[in-house]
Formats: sequence, C-alpha cells, structure tokens
Amino acid sequence: MSFFRNSLAVRIFLAIAATSIVIVAIMAVLVALSMRDGFARYILRSELARFDALEQALVLSHNSNDQGWPELTATPKAWNDFVRLYIPPPDLPIDPPPDAPVQGLRFGELILGGPPPDGPQGGPRNGPGGNRTFKIGDRLTLLDANGDWIAGSTNRSSLFERRAICSDTACTDQNVLGYLGLNAPLLAKTASDTFFLRGQYASLALSALIALLVSAGAAIIVARYVLTPIRQLEAGAKTMALGDYSTRIGLKRTDELGRLIDHYNVLAATLERTDQAEREWISNTSHELQTPLATLRAQIEALQDGIRKPDPETLTQMHAAMMRLSRLVEDVKILSHSREKGLAHEKGPATTFHSEDLCEIARSCVSVARPQINDKGLTLTVDMPDTMPIVCDRLRIGQVIDNLLQNAARYTNVPGSIHLSIHCDGDAVRIQFEDTPPAPRDEDLPKLFDRFFRGETSRSRAHGGSGLGLSVCKAIVDSHNGTITAGLSMRGGLCITVTLPKATA
Repeated sequence: MSFFRNSLAVRIFLAIAATSIVIVAIMAVLVALSMRDGFARYILRSELARFDALEQALVLSHNSNDQGWPELTATPKAWNDFVRLYIPPPDLPIDPPPDAPVQGLRFGELILGGPPPDGPQGGPRNGPGGNRTFKIGDRLTLLDANGDWIAGSTNRSSLFERRAICSDTACTDQNVLGYLGLNAPLLAKTASDTFFLRGQYASLALSALIALLVSAGAAIIVARYVLTPIRQLEAGAKTMALGDYSTRIGLKRTDELGRLIDHYNVLAATLERTDQAEREWISNTSHELQTPLATLRAQIEALQDGIRKPDPETLTQMHAAMMRLSRLVEDVKILSHSREKGLAHEKGPATTFHSEDLCEIARSCVSVARPQINDKGLTLTVDMPDTMPIVCDRLRIGQVIDNLLQNAARYTNVPGSIHLSIHCDGDAVRIQFEDTPPAPRDEDLPKLFDRFFRGETSRSRAHGGSGLGLSVCKAIVDSHNGTITAGLSMRGGLCITVTLPKATA
C-alpha cells in the first residue's frame, strides 16, 4: 500500500484519470440534459407536423376583414369542436372529410403510437409497455400573427413550439396569418420514448468508458515518459553517492528533464575531475614532502652513525631541506585555506583588509629580493609611481610580489633581466612582471597556475621550487577579487600580470 502512496507513476495516473472522470461526467450530464430537451422538442415538432388538416381549415376559415377567426373565439366550445374535426388519430386518414365522424377519439386527447390505452371496458390494451394519450386540450393554443393568444390553452411551459399558419404554400413573414402553439406533455414518457433515451444514455456511458480507458492509456504513457529519466537520475545519484563519478546518462531530450540530465552529466564530470585533482593533489603533496624528509632523514642517520660530522656543510644542507619543507607546508596551508574560502577571513589583525600603498609594499619586497637577484647575475628594474592606494591584505600582497620575483629569478637565464611595473588602468591597478628568456611553451601557459605543474624545460626541481608558488599567488589574488594571467613577454621570457581593484574614497 505504501508503494501506491509513494509512487509518482500512480499519482500521475490518478491525477489524469480523476480529471478525465470529472470532465466526462460533466459532459455526460450536459449532453443528457440537452438530449432530453432536444428529444422533447422533437416530439413537439412531430406532433405539430400532423396538424396539416387543421392548418388548412384555419386558412380557409380565416376572415381577412375581421383580421382573425371571430367564430372560433366566440366561445371555447367553438374552438374545441373545430379542433375535434381536424385532428385525426394515427390510425385514421390525416385529411378526413369534414362530415366524417371521428371514432375512438375523445376531445382533448391526441392518440400517438397506437390506439388508446383503454379498451372498451377501460382496461389496458396488450402491447409492450402499453400506449398512452397526450391531452391536447391543455396544450394546443391559437395565436395571431403577432404571437398574441386567441383561443385554446393559456398555459405556457418551458418547452413550447409553434407552427406558422400561412395563406400560401411558400410561408413568408408577409403571409403569416397566425400560429398553432403546442406545449410539451406533462405525462410520463412512453415505453418507446424511454427506450430511445435509454439507448442514448447507454451510448453516452460507453463513450465515457472509452474516454476513461484512453485517459488511462495516456496516463501510463505520460508516467513512463516522465519517470524514465527520473529513474535514471536516481540510479546515477546513487552511483555518485558511492563515489563513482564516471556514470553518464545518455538520454537525449529537449525539455526540462533533458536540461536536468545535462546538468547531471556536467555535475558528474566536474566531480570526476575534482576527485582526480584531489588524488593528484594528495599524491603530489606526499611526493614533494618525501624529498626534503628523505634528505633530513639521511643527514640525521649519517650523523647518528658517525659517517658524517656536524660540520657547517652538513648543517647547511639540513637547514636548506628544512626550509624547503617549511615553505611547502606553508604553501599547502594557504591553498587549503583558499579552497575552503577562508583565505581572506582568517582570524587576526594581520589578514584584515585595509587601505595600503601598493608602491610602498612593492619597494619593500624589491629591497629584500634585489641582493639575491643581483647575486645570480640578473638585473632588476622597477617602474612605478610614488604612491598607489589599494585595499588589501598587506602581508598577502607582499607574498604575491615576493613569490613572483623569486619565480622570475629562478627561471631566467644569466645574463638576464627582470622588470617590475605598476600603473593605473581605469578603476584597477595593474602589476606586471616581465623577464628575459627562456619562455614557457604556448601550451604550458594556461597550466602555470595549476598545483605542482612544472614545464619540462625550465620548471624543474633542480631550481628548488615546490610547484605551488604560482598557485598560491592565484589563490591570494582571487581572494582580493583580482585576476592573474600569464603570457609571453616582449623581452623574450614570461610576463605575469596581476590586476587588483583600486581603492575608492
């Protein structure tokens, strides 16, 4: 039972089926009412069609001078006698001679569908369901050309039909003398009437049943059309929940479910790339940590075994390995904070954004890096204004400038030069680092900011880099709502451009 309550297919089926049932029921009721009314009008018109003899007699007896039938309206008996002469029973000729007696017809009654229901003794005649009489005296009315009452019944039911009395065979508005009006009978329907209506109601019921079956089939098709991609999405979500991001849904659709499937496939591909990147991140990090740790371990074990002495050379090598390990740990920490969106929100006053002078920060970094760059045989030139206010974290932006200067010094051939420039570009501040050859390959430029990426020619571990410097710079610049890009320098080497928002008043 819970399956039917929780099944979307069942709910769709019930919704469509219930809607179809209501619509078919309303249509059946309206059609039945309309049919009943139409059938009653059909009976009235059929009765009026039998009044040819009465109409002809009224045309002949019409007095054009008195504008009507004064002899018929003098007394009710005159109208009754006139009608009795010219309305025959069904088993007699329609146009009897005026002097022919009408047998078996009582005044005020028109026999339809057979002889009168009462035999000579007043008992019912044999026949399926019996026959009945319609009382004409309470139903037949004579109207003038304007539709006003002249003689006959004064009653007017909701179903009323009239027949024009015309002076010519071709009936027009100009030759209408009056009208014969007839009300619907108030007695119960005959067996033939009931049989006819019952057959029509049965046809309506059959049509309703067919409509419901068609609706049920449509509901099943719609439910299957909707549920097929939903079930595939459910299966794919379960697979992703287990850690397998390789599943894709190949169903091609152009509706909302098709767009949802496309989003699912994009999500699965993104998660797969992210998972692969995480694996590479862990693998590369562990590999980078192994090198300085192995160096330290070898040095320490050599000292413990007495193979080496704690001389300045050994201590220098151990200190270099430790510093490399420290830089790597610090870079990993920065990148992990950037992935957690916490790089710009760490606790402590040192990481709070303030209005700073970018040129002052750059001059401080240049003064520290210049001796090391000069010792390598490289030349460092600077082009910047006296001041350039920006809102930033002073320590982090200083770390970016320092990393990029060290990166340029590490991968520039001797003799060579490094050029640092700062200038204003609209509402942004642009910092450029350009160096001389070698330059990275064109296909390597988009990958320079990837973690642990190293070009095969110039970016090798022999230069002492951890492979995280540019990734750290990108994380810091992103946290300042800036951009960092890499391209080829006009000087023949690499050009790295950092764009930061300019401080506003």
